[in-house]
This record gives sequence, structure tokens and C-alpha cells, in this order.
Amino acid sequence: MRLGLLGFGEAAIRFAQDLSQAGLKDIVAYSRSGAKAQPGDLLHAEAAAAGVQLVKTPRELCKRSDVIIALTPGKAALAAVRSVRKHLKPEQIYVDASSAAVKTMEQAAQLLEGRARFVDAAIMSPVPLNGIKGVIGASGADAETFRALMVPFGMNVKVVGPKPGGASAMKLIRSVCMKGLSAVLVECLEAAQRYGVLEVAAADIAASFDERPFAQNMKRYVCGTAVHAERRIHEMADVLALLNSLGSSTRMTKATRAKLVDVTRMGLREKFNAREPDTIAAVMEAIVALDAKT
Repeated sequence: MRLGLLGFGEAAIRFAQDLSQAGLKDIVAYSRSGAKAQPGDLLHAEAAAAGVQLVKTPRELCKRSDVIIALTPGKAALAAVRSVRKHLKPEQIYVDASSAAVKTMEQAAQLLEGRARFVDAAIMSPVPLNGIKGVIGASGADAETFRALMVPFGMNVKVVGPKPGGASAMKLIRSVCMKGLSAVLVECLEAAQRYGVLEVAAADIAASFDERPFAQNMKRYVCGTAVHAERRIHEMADVLALLNSLGSSTRMTKATRAKLVDVTRMGLREKFNAREPDTIAAVMEAIVALDAKT
């Protein structure tokens, strides 16, 4: 298999290093800066160290690749597709691994329809830390083909579904939790710092997460909230009073209280007879169904 990288920044360099070490020998890359690089330049040296040959044009990249992985900024995703579109052939696979919106991925797939095979790919973990070992979600009709080609070289590809945009959607939905959790922790620990209990509070929170697998914690949080939301509203009122007295930020806490109010109004406690349901899916199905009625 011949691999082409469209874009040659930090992520592309790390991917190339890992794949070269895994035995993939025929790797080329195109970027505007790479096209201008000369022997002796830093980028030229990085490419050589990663087992990559820099090429001068998108046309040459396509000519020398069976699979092209685009690792460009999300805002440049469609421009990147357009730069190679006329040079692609139906048997080639174009993998868009830029961090782009779902609509952008759908548009990219439309641009390549009948021209080349398209895979929407979403990098789920920091590339500098995990490289190709981090999970890469893939969606589209040829996602499984892409996975089969790359797994022998150690790339951790997980097929999300057949629809372009699916992998990007999963990454963005995941960010609701991952980025939201970061924001909640910042607000929580700010209050702990203001009250003078930062170290003990941080240690206690960490211990709560560490005492059981996160899958169990997630079930406990979701299923417990379904039947105990009303009681927790009152607790969050006390939390807000404390944070206000400290002059601490309250944005995430207010949002938490508002969500608990929403869950209470849905009547989930009554629906589940005041007993925690057995699965997260049961809660989510009930929320979506009840929300559709309002």
C-alpha cells in the first residue's frame, strides 16, 4: 500500500513516524511549506527522519498514493479536497482526518462522489501522546476497507458507521463530556482554592473517580440522576450560595441546576417508580421520547 499525507504538520509527522516504524515504507506527503522545503531545512529533515518523501504538487501526491489521509486544519478541509479532487481516481481512498464540522464532512463526501472513495475520520486522543495507537473513529461506506488496510500497521481504527460525518459527530458529541468535564473541574477547584481546601478537594474527587471503572460511574451518574434529580436541585442551591459567598464562578453550577430541573419536570422518577433503571439506554430513550412530546 502506498500512503499519501495531505498536510505535514505535527500530527502527520507523528503518524508517519509510527507507520514507518511499523513497516510501511512508501509514504509521501504534500503541504505548501513542504513543497518549498529544501535539503537542509528542518521540515525536510523531519520528513526524512519519519520515512517520508515530500512532493511538490497535489497531483504528484495523488499519483503516488493508494490512500490519502488529510491532516489539515478543519477550516481548510474543503479547500484540501478541492485541491486534489481532479487528480483522484475511483479506486483511491481519501480519508479526511481534519477536525471539521459534520456538515463539512458531508460536503466533502459529496465533492468526491463518483471521483474517489471517502472516509470521515476523527482522531479521538492527543496525537503527540498516542500517535496511531489512539482511537481513530471512521465512518463512510469504505471505512471498513480503510480499517483493514491500516490495522496491520498498528493504527487503532474503530468503524463508527456507514454515514460520512458519523465519526466527526461522535467526536463532537464526546466533547460535550470531555470539554464540559474540564470546565466543571475548573469551576469546582476554583471554589476549593478560594476556600483553602484545594489539595484535599482535588484528592477526594480523584479518589471518587478511581475507586471503580468509569463505565460504572457513568451508569451511576445517569441512572441516579433520573430518579434523584429533584433532591439534587436543593443541594445545588446550597452550592450556589457557597460559591456566591466566595466570589467564585457559577456558570457550570447554574447549568447543572437547570439540567436537574429539566429532568425533574420530565417525570423520570415517576416513570421508573423511584428505582434506578438498569441501563443508561433506558434513561436516554425515556428522555428523547418525553422531549418529543413537549
